[in-house]
Amino acid sequence: MKYGMFGIMMPLLVQKTAMTYLADIAPDIKASDIKKEFKGIIERQTDIGGRKNNLILGLYLAAYLLAVYKTCPQKITDEVFKGLVHTLCYSDIMRKMSEGKEFFTEKNMKTRERLAEDPVFNSYPENWKYTFSYDMKIPECTITYSECAICHMAKREGCAHLVKYMCVIDFANQELMGNKLIRTKTLANNDSCCDFHIIGKKRNP
Repeated sequence: MKYGMFGIMMPLLVQKTAMTYLADIAPDIKASDIKKEFKGIIERQTDIGGRKNNLILGLYLAAYLLAVYKTCPQKITDEVFKGLVHTLCYSDIMRKMSEGKEFFTEKNMKTRERLAEDPVFNSYPENWKYTFSYDMKIPECTITYSECAICHMAKREGCAHLVKYMCVIDFANQELMGNKLIRTKTLANNDSCCDFHIIGKKRNP
């Protein structure tokens, strides 16, 4: 996959928060080494549609988190990694990106519905595969993922055990937008699917 604009942007967005969190835990870790590992992960990743894939930013974020671990696996324990993910979820930059953002727009729902059935989107072997339905009257939507690009990437990088900690990003993201995510299964926990049920804010009549 091409490093591209998102590859350049991701370290700029999260590097400061990550390095501050790691300062006492792994004082020898260098931002330049993380960035080098991050670039390698992205370049090893197979194409999943580039900017036309509306889930692509999440893959870049996951790649950066895995790069942190791979740069210093002796000190980045599961608990440290879990804490890093939580810190990034509620960092100022993530709040700016998500707070006040409207998830339940007709455009977003239609895009997700279209991509779920799109033959090109589904032709990429390491892409997300999902079914989708929504009801704008409530509003709510149901997304059932049978494959996950982040799971594929983490497995290739020897980091499959870390995906379950990154799954909390979904909850934080929806919380910051004012929605509620209900999920009982995840592919990261070896379930058959990831079953998202997202319930939005009640609309004024």
